[in-house]
Amino acid sequence: MILLIIITFLHILFSILLFIQWIIGEKKKSIELDYSSTIPKTTSYHFEKFEYTETQNLEIKAHIERLRVNHIYFIHGTFVGDDPFDILSFIERAFPSLSGTIIERVKLQIKSGQNLIVRELGNFHPNLILRLKEICPDGVEFSNFTWSSSNHHIARLRGAIQLMNSIALQTREGERVLLYGHSHAGQLFTLMSQLCSKSPLGLQLKSLLYKSEIQPKEMEELIMACKKRRFDFVTLGTPVRYPWNTSSFPKAKLLHFINHRGTIPIGGGLTSSITTRSGDYIQQWAVAGSDSKSPVRDDQILNEELDLILGTGSDVKLLQRNIKFKKRLHDHGEHFLVDFKDNSKIPNSFLTIFGHGVYTKKNPMFWIINHSLEKLK
Repeated sequence: MILLIIITFLHILFSILLFIQWIIGEKKKSIELDYSSTIPKTTSYHFEKFEYTETQNLEIKAHIERLRVNHIYFIHGTFVGDDPFDILSFIERAFPSLSGTIIERVKLQIKSGQNLIVRELGNFHPNLILRLKEICPDGVEFSNFTWSSSNHHIARLRGAIQLMNSIALQTREGERVLLYGHSHAGQLFTLMSQLCSKSPLGLQLKSLLYKSEIQPKEMEELIMACKKRRFDFVTLGTPVRYPWNTSSFPKAKLLHFINHRGTIPIGGGLTSSITTRSGDYIQQWAVAGSDSKSPVRDDQILNEELDLILGTGSDVKLLQRNIKFKKRLHDHGEHFLVDFKDNSKIPNSFLTIFGHGVYTKKNPMFWIINHSLEKLK
């Protein structure tokens, strides 16, 4: 209990310090992503109407039987994981003699606290899986996957490796695996596609990882395991960040669901965000430049290297320029722009996390599951 109080205090302190550091910024070498192409030619989008009824639960069961889905993953986004501000990573490095068992226990308590406080708002609550088990066919497995959820390159890259490892351990060769990712969890999917490819970007990522994160043999084993599964990926409010590699999983479907209000696939302005008039504002704001600074020096160095591979992570001036494009659409995948009816005539931005937290609530989530299953073959 005392350790949790100390960690909570450190979370607040580090958040303030990192925010100040992020605002001040620093000049560094990096590559920049182009957000000016708001409607890419390589993608598609549809405007959909949100209407949830209990009968859709029966449809979910029928779709899963038709598609022969074996395993369904739910992966949360940023700041609702077990080490959102890298405090435990910092403590582990500062006190290497500290028992790993203690760290893992604290991580479990942090995630349990997240479930208790935020519940279904931008978080896959355990109740979701309990409900799905009641309506889905026997034999379908579910995983509520947890990663650090820290807001920078190397945290997402580690999350992608951990996800690949979980898939290798929890699923079987030849199985069909369906993955739902909220917010930056979609970047984990993108990084998986690059790590499992032989593209220049994928090779650069693996070269960096081999220095300190994972052995080449272990990485190749994870890639082989993933190649022997059939994936479908569904993102919920994922910001446009990393490029997708279509060669890694050629049979996979990539679907994007975005909380959107309007007749064109472009986000809204700052003033309208107070009432979330245009939908999900975090999805259009959490673009290149919006990353946090890690308090861990080794991670700062890795992120500087990754800036040269994945694009600038943390840069306020770049962020100010990028968010002006109000970009909604990714370069690959099929988009479903849906009004999830969470807007208001009075300020509601904090209650809805600027329209970003609605996807994982019960009715929208079941609607998304049913609608995504309808689109799969």
